[in-house]
Amino acid sequence: MLGKEYYDTARALEFAAKYHTGFRKDGITPELQHQVEIVHYLRTLLPSYIYPQDVLTTGVLHDTDEDYPQSRIEIEKHFNARVAHSVALLNKNGKDKTYYFESIAQDEIASIVKGADRIHNIQSMIGVFNVQKQHKYIEEVEQYFLPMLKTARRKFPQQEMAYENIKHLLISQIDLIKEIHNKPALVSVKAVGND
Repeated sequence: MLGKEYYDTARALEFAAKYHTGFRKDGITPELQHQVEIVHYLRTLLPSYIYPQDVLTTGVLHDTDEDYPQSRIEIEKHFNARVAHSVALLNKNGKDKTYYFESIAQDEIASIVKGADRIHNIQSMIGVFNVQKQHKYIEEVEQYFLPMLKTARRKFPQQEMAYENIKHLLISQIDLIKEIHNKPALVSVKAVGND
């Protein structure tokens, strides 16, 4: 971050570390690791963004407002209006799901970060979420995420490569999960030796 002079993103990491002190749903992984891994992925698409530093900064802060509502005023105070707006859009608390995704699709930053967030959530859900919850995540990708990405890609064609990358990863992930769930469990068979 500092090599590119993305000082806001570096500050966001310090800011998020104050709030994200617990563990993820697996009870092992530090909560902040989710944000860090999303930002590592987002960094691979930097040339595709209209506002590269704001995408990374929002990626770091994307759960802070939703999980820690008291952070909103600080986010608005310490980060630019574009980041604060995108982070607020990503807070799903109390929002109708259709309205939530339609709003995100209209924002060049939130639409990218939301896709990256779901990539990491799917990547880290095996062994943590039961099969029903995994299927719910897959259904949400098909019903809400892919249409949101399509709308955003049309609205922000400069970011087409990022949207296509996110879409490809999400489709690959859900196809793999579906295939895993459709396979019968492997049965371990003991080899029987000749006496």
